[in-house]
Amino acid sequence: MLLQKVDGLMEERLKQGGQKIIGTTKQGIGPAYTSKAMRNAVRVGHLLNREALHSRLRRLVEDTRRMYDVEIDAEEELAKADAVADRVRGMIVDGQHMIHAALQGGKRIIAEGANAAMLDLDFGTYPYVTSSTTTAGGVCTGLGIPPSRLEAVVGVVKAYTTRVGGGPFPTELTDERGGGDRPLHSEGTDVGLHLQKVGAEVGVT
Repeated sequence: MLLQKVDGLMEERLKQGGQKIIGTTKQGIGPAYTSKAMRNAVRVGHLLNREALHSRLRRLVEDTRRMYDVEIDAEEELAKADAVADRVRGMIVDGQHMIHAALQGGKRIIAEGANAAMLDLDFGTYPYVTSSTTTAGGVCTGLGIPPSRLEAVVGVVKAYTTRVGGGPFPTELTDERGGGDRPLHSEGTDVGLHLQKVGAEVGVT
């Protein structure tokens, strides 16, 4: 979709400008959060009304064209959005109401946090972070659950640290053989390569 295109474009522009890339997944997550903050985003509720969907999406296309100086086929984006709407329209609910009804009904809510603490937008190694709250506070801001309803937080720690994309990584153990920046065959890099292989961590350092 159009924000995925923008995500890749921004990374490419950083590279062309001689700057370090962020190392995003190029799925459009950063541009989507930008759009949300600018209040011109297409929200899932817009999929319920074709007229509202098209109106919002046309505005988003125009804003994106101007902001990023990129060509976007508006009609193609509208067709994609219509196809998505047809598939998910019947699955859309008021999430906050559903969760609170479950809590009031005595049910338990389990929330899984994605990414790691150092990728948190506020507390991570900025700017080499994701665009959301990856710590336990994300349960409250993302789902609308009051802090008073949190019963337990379970932290999961890997046996060894890995990193995807750019950013500081003091414990890096890979040289160019494993995609890292350490000098070739320097101390620890054989261990790093072993961990990559055994842990199937290809693509990370």
